[in-house]
Amino acid sequence: MIDQKKEIQLMLMARFPLLWVVSPEEETAEEILCDVVKAKEGQIYFWDFARGWTDNGTAKGNPMQALERISKAPAMEQATVFVMKDIATLIAPGANGQIASNQLAIVRELKNLAVAIARDRRCLVILSDQLRIPQELREEITVVDISLPGIEEISKLLTRLVPAPDFKLNAEQRQQLIKACQGLTRCRIARVLAKCLVLGKVDIRALAAVIEEKRQTIRETGILEFIPVQSGLESIGGLENLKQWVTVRSRSFSDEAREYGLPNPKGVLLAGIQGTGKSLSAKTIAAEWKLPLLRLDVGRLFGGIVGESESRVRQVIKLAEAISPCVLWID
Repeated sequence: MIDQKKEIQLMLMARFPLLWVVSPEEETAEEILCDVVKAKEGQIYFWDFARGWTDNGTAKGNPMQALERISKAPAMEQATVFVMKDIATLIAPGANGQIASNQLAIVRELKNLAVAIARDRRCLVILSDQLRIPQELREEITVVDISLPGIEEISKLLTRLVPAPDFKLNAEQRQQLIKACQGLTRCRIARVLAKCLVLGKVDIRALAAVIEEKRQTIRETGILEFIPVQSGLESIGGLENLKQWVTVRSRSFSDEAREYGLPNPKGVLLAGIQGTGKSLSAKTIAAEWKLPLLRLDVGRLFGGIVGESESRVRQVIKLAEAISPCVLWID
């Protein structure tokens, strides 16, 4: 998160006019933007389709009126940031890759604003959980991704959300819980911890609760599937070279290997006719390395709307990176 704050801060200082902030956690993105603007003693305003501008309630359901406020806002010495939450949905390209004719005025005004506010300290931020930029705006917009929490931030969340008397895990189990939480949003982590606290305490059962929450999250993507694994290499007959490689490379995930600089395995290509153990090998590799196994349904990557397939691939990569280290099974 610190790097993301610095990145946005640099963009404001460089007077980038239009930013597209992508985040599944709207509240977290708002907090980051507020922290950045307040650090520079600037001003920040939020707009959404239902409630309009949060400071005065104007421009409800009227994005053109909301954009008019930005265009008429006086230039200030400090940064002035205008965050619009629902406008991304309004200007999303259709199935043919083109925007609807009734939204052309919004896109045109965004292009006009990009020229006008680039001369001063005003900045328009489009906040969305997806990246679907109209072709007409791709040169004017800069994309910023708000990543899912990493190990360090998850550790701080555990400390902040769980009272010490209710935390019943040793140091090793705590690390397992932190790694299990990778790939979940901050909101989901807080929710599963609250569920455990309602039951009395955060103990070894919390691992199962987190894994189930992760399974639900991955299922909701409609592209990835979380596969439970149990059996190891002993369930495979033959393939001795593969078994030996898997056994040796399992050590590359240890702390000692990272300190030594040994890289993690990048991938394995298994080719063969049906019934030769390719799918079983993927499952046993994940079990042997004690890593989560994600199965990618390639057929679901392709969407009928222009740009949708690219957006899904981007979503898969982002989620796999957040959960990493993991085994991504592409069949």
